[in-house]
Amino acid sequence: MRWVSSFPGFGLRLTRWGAVYLAAMVLLALAAANTGNNALVMMLGLAMGSFVLSGTWSRQVLGKLEVSIDPPRQAYAGSFVTVELELANRSRLFPAYGLAVRDERGEVLLFVPLLRAGERRRLVARTQFPCRGWQTVGPWRLEVLLPLGFFLKSKRVGTAHRLLVYPRLLPSLASLLRPGGDRRRPGSTGERGREGEVHQLRGFRDGDERRQIHWKQSARQQRLISVEREARQAEPLYVVVDPRSRKPDDPQVREAFEVVVSRAATVVVDRLTRGLPVGVVVGRRIVEPVARLDRLGTLLQPLAEVELCASDAPPPPVLRRWVLELRVATEAA
Repeated sequence: MRWVSSFPGFGLRLTRWGAVYLAAMVLLALAAANTGNNALVMMLGLAMGSFVLSGTWSRQVLGKLEVSIDPPRQAYAGSFVTVELELANRSRLFPAYGLAVRDERGEVLLFVPLLRAGERRRLVARTQFPCRGWQTVGPWRLEVLLPLGFFLKSKRVGTAHRLLVYPRLLPSLASLLRPGGDRRRPGSTGERGREGEVHQLRGFRDGDERRQIHWKQSARQQRLISVEREARQAEPLYVVVDPRSRKPDDPQVREAFEVVVSRAATVVVDRLTRGLPVGVVVGRRIVEPVARLDRLGTLLQPLAEVELCASDAPPPPVLRRWVLELRVATEAA
């Protein structure tokens, strides 16, 4: 079997300790050659043998290690996501020491001090993505550092695939709805009003709110009467993001725009978690309102992919006036 097929993506790096050991071995070889001392020759042989053993052992262990990685299916910028890994040592004799799995950015995703011969272990690691948009996840690298620590050998595990990272979510919605930003149609009383049609009249029960009392009927019947109304259907909310800017390359403008996108994404997530219909308008792209949480990805995808553009680009379309509309835009744009 060829070397490349046995170790795809194989890498080899001499460690600092290995370099010091190699330099000391060269000095020992010079001393043994100049003096002819048998003890020095024997020490040189042991040193060279241990050096070769370290490389052979690490190659054997690396070839017997298997890693399966289950990458995250959903991620938000700046938030930690879990990555499931399964490590298996197929060797019957050699344990594996100092195993490290690094992600595509070179950061240590997981470190395992010891994996015994024949052992299989399933672990969970945490990672995060600094920014939104399409990100390349994988391939990862598995590194092996044996107890002697002369070499750090590695090989590629997994394959690269693309993951759409959703915008960063804000911790609070208190500052999202600005005065004048929430425009309602005339006569609207809110998202979940009690102003629907009367469903029935019944006697007042313990636990009913006082505002449910129908005072006229209570006066006629000389007892407290409660009124039940059909809940008004929640009105849809469109979150509109205008990506146009006079300075699309300005770092301050881009930073302010990321805050805008995060605000819009937070409103969308909050509405869907409460079962309220919400739609998205990003530039000329429109996603009609939905109230199902399983459609979250459809609404967040335009927000994850949007980029600042020049101010001469077409503006977002004008929505129908009978719907609620929350328009967010960066003041620095």
